[in-house]
Amino acid sequence: MKKKIKTFTVRGILLLPFVLVTICLFPRELDSANLTNAKDTLETPRLSFHGKNATDLTAGSTVIQMATSGTPSTSTANLFPGDTIVYTVSSNTYTVDQIIDDDEFSITSGLASADADANDEFVVKRTSSHTVTFTTASAIPDGAIRVRIKANTTSGNDGLPDQDGFDFNSISNSDITCPDDVAGYYDFVSGTATASGGTGCPSGYHCFECRYSGPGNSGQSLSMTIGGTTKLINPSPASGHSVGTADTYSVLIENLDSSDNIIDSTTVKVAVIESVRVTASVDPTISFQIQGISADTGTYCGVSRSASSPDSTATTVPLGSLSISSFTDAVQQLTVSTNAQNGYVVTAVEDDQLSIDGEGSIEIPDLSGGATDSSTDWTSTSTKGFGYSLENVDAASVAFQYNDGGGTFQARQFPATADSESPVTIFSSTTVADNQDVYVCYRAVISATQQAGNYENAITYRATATF
Repeated sequence: MKKKIKTFTVRGILLLPFVLVTICLFPRELDSANLTNAKDTLETPRLSFHGKNATDLTAGSTVIQMATSGTPSTSTANLFPGDTIVYTVSSNTYTVDQIIDDDEFSITSGLASADADANDEFVVKRTSSHTVTFTTASAIPDGAIRVRIKANTTSGNDGLPDQDGFDFNSISNSDITCPDDVAGYYDFVSGTATASGGTGCPSGYHCFECRYSGPGNSGQSLSMTIGGTTKLINPSPASGHSVGTADTYSVLIENLDSSDNIIDSTTVKVAVIESVRVTASVDPTISFQIQGISADTGTYCGVSRSASSPDSTATTVPLGSLSISSFTDAVQQLTVSTNAQNGYVVTAVEDDQLSIDGEGSIEIPDLSGGATDSSTDWTSTSTKGFGYSLENVDAASVAFQYNDGGGTFQARQFPATADSESPVTIFSSTTVADNQDVYVCYRAVISATQQAGNYENAITYRATATF
């Protein structure tokens, strides 16, 4: 019984040092984890453009034929009117005017002789900010958030698009927006931007870092923005690129400790691709509508309608039996729409004064004292004749209105072709118009000696658009 006890004790003494040695020789490694909910959102995922002249061009030419091989961009896909192209040989810039076909486009100004040689290269730099968001995995005290973005190893900071990464474009520290501080956990300092191969940044990546003090926190959502006044330049099409298929690049998001050891990290992908050029044509259009007014209520040109007011249609204004002691008033509504860049003009002209059967021998005279280009405040029935006024609903410009100058019913004559008078503009616009409306208010009153009969004339409204 005693021997068993001694044997057990001796084995325990012999095994204990071995266990201690094993623990010392193989210490436990620190755990690392992937950051979660990680993504890099580009302000624009458009590829940059990099082409060259196909042949010698003529200085002053505004048409450029580009090569279909030998550069990352081999067609006008992803080139757009308004883009600024930069010739790398001279740094001269030009604005794209029109895309002619798959390998030709025009510019708004003549090409300089320095840029007219075959194989002279040109680029369109498309810059983008990167908004990197993620959720931390561990509480890492006094560490840093670092984002590494793919870069060209030889020309990654020359201010021109690169074929296999994002150009640094001389971003400064002030272009980095660090995550917001989190009370009790993260107190961030100003960010730093380091081009590929710079101090602390491995070749093949640009590095963007935000250091912090504090204990850190697990499960903390953070967001960091790379790009402010200056932004990274998006890559041009990668080698072997297929138009319409995105090129993808890795972005590494890392949580470092105080000694810059990578504790937690994750890799996300960003995709850059051509923008889609949508083309369409819009036919020039203008619509002009004349509408009658037949409601028994409403006020037009300051005159209230009633059941006894004459109704109008789109083609007729039947004033009915005219009076010598009261006005007869009727209304039509004119409406214009056009996509003409320079707008429209609506004019009016009558064939002659109101005459019996429209033959012109016996007439109701146009507004006495009125004119085709100036107004009379027509409020007294002692002033006889036929005339019109206008009330603007929403037209850009009208020739006059019924209440101009505080008047009650400012009125004018229609010009008459029988008197060799030209049409007058009654309303207009100098740009595109969407359903612009004006009321034309007709008024008549006759003298006691006006011969009985049926009177009529024809008024022609013409809407003309300027494209």
